[in-house]
Amino acid sequence: MAQTLSPLTQQLFDALSLQRTEKQPTKQLGKEDFLKLLTLQLRSQNPLNPASNQEMAAQLAQFSALEQMQNISATLDKLLQSNATLALSLAQYSAPALIGRTAVLGTSQFAFDGNTSVMLGYELPSAATKAMVEIRSADGAVVRVIEVPASALRQGVNAVEWDGKDARGNRVPAGTYSFVVRATDNKDAPISAVPRVEGTITGIRYTDAGLVLVLGSIEVPIGTLVELR
Repeated sequence: MAQTLSPLTQQLFDALSLQRTEKQPTKQLGKEDFLKLLTLQLRSQNPLNPASNQEMAAQLAQFSALEQMQNISATLDKLLQSNATLALSLAQYSAPALIGRTAVLGTSQFAFDGNTSVMLGYELPSAATKAMVEIRSADGAVVRVIEVPASALRQGVNAVEWDGKDARGNRVPAGTYSFVVRATDNKDAPISAVPRVEGTITGIRYTDAGLVLVLGSIEVPIGTLVELR
């Protein structure tokens, strides 16, 4: 029977492949495809040598398992969407309570008030041999380069203090700045440093891209929040 059905089955597979190419490419058969194959097999079987009950039961069991798996997948997708919506609602509801809290953020941007020194934090995945911190203005120009002392090269969270002055010793104006940490190991291989900035949350804002935290003159996504103090 398998040899008799092979051309017909192949023809149906070719037709299904053409339909999926025109609609949405995929390499998986759905419930409708499985039923079409089963129906074609029943219509094309040799009446003098029909499929056995065991073969039919096995195929029906496969169809049932496929349907259950697809139902479970659909249920899980709905559950994930529901959890995401719930998490967003909870975040939006509790967000106003963050105002006034001190936050540690995984961002390289920070606000300088024109007077107060700023602690620039960063996390190293491994100990470094040397490192430099580049402080840049809002337009990307390098304002100051600070050589990191040996005490701030260890693995984990470190910080260096910037006094708000440029390379000539002049105090820079208030505004938004950023910094880059360039660290290397004992083989002069670069080490990726993750920036950490501390500041007071002065407001929150709802945008199309999600919830945004306001820290003075900078705005950062809530997803950059590392720690609350």
